[in-house]
Amino acid sequence: MNKKILAVIGISGAVMLGSVYSISANTSGYDLYKDALKNTHLLESTTMDISMDLLDNSKTIYSADTTIMTNRLEKTMEGSSSVSNGETTASYEMYRQDGQFLVKKNSENKVYSMKSKDRVHGSQSDRMELQEDLEKLVDVLTKDLQQKMVVNDSTNGSKEVILNLSNTEISMAANVVTSMMLKHAAMMNDRTEDLDSSFHDVKFNLPELKKDIVIKSAEVKAKINSQNYVEAQDVTVLVTGKDAQGKTHQVSFAVSLDLTNANDTKVESLDLTNLTIEEVTHGRPHN
Repeated sequence: MNKKILAVIGISGAVMLGSVYSISANTSGYDLYKDALKNTHLLESTTMDISMDLLDNSKTIYSADTTIMTNRLEKTMEGSSSVSNGETTASYEMYRQDGQFLVKKNSENKVYSMKSKDRVHGSQSDRMELQEDLEKLVDVLTKDLQQKMVVNDSTNGSKEVILNLSNTEISMAANVVTSMMLKHAAMMNDRTEDLDSSFHDVKFNLPELKKDIVIKSAEVKAKINSQNYVEAQDVTVLVTGKDAQGKTHQVSFAVSLDLTNANDTKVESLDLTNLTIEEVTHGRPHN
């Protein structure tokens, strides 16, 4: 995935989810959501259908539809994904087995192998700095987000938790968000400059916003079923700003997740017979 969108998705998602975790413990939505997330991570196996759309001024610049089946106890994964930049489309099969992450392009008779221990998104010091910055940002946002979560009950015992923030509700942290996005986008750029271009063949251009950057709106919706785990979640973020040439961009990001077959998902392994295995170079080695 493009190095710049990793920054936008990572920062936006962490801001939203981190903010949820930091809402006052007296808020019923906070307790409900936190417990459900913990229970979700404890499921032995799951099937997840994930869709993602990224638009720049209403034009799709990246989209993905992915299905992932995982077994937490066996540390295995099987999945498939179709991605597009609006002009080029590619499909992949993905596996985690025998301590490796394997990706097979449907059009090729080869498998790209990545060891699980590889570090993709920066050195340990980079990740620690990102975590510290996010914690500071969450501290800034917490006071204004108390009591913002809404809980809707359904007749079948499920619940919907909603956190919906408008521009006026998050503008006080805009400068913090802006500086963090730019700093960590540059950091990821340095760490991923030499990604293997033969593997990452569906490329797209995310506008580099330089000024007047504002998060106009952000929303998290989660459906918690009667067994108290998250079976569906939607995250949407809208950001506006200007690039170096002064052109205005409205960038929207949306991701939806549906979880099924909890504790009843079967994960198959990839038969490597007659397949060429090629190790993927993630980037510069880290000290």
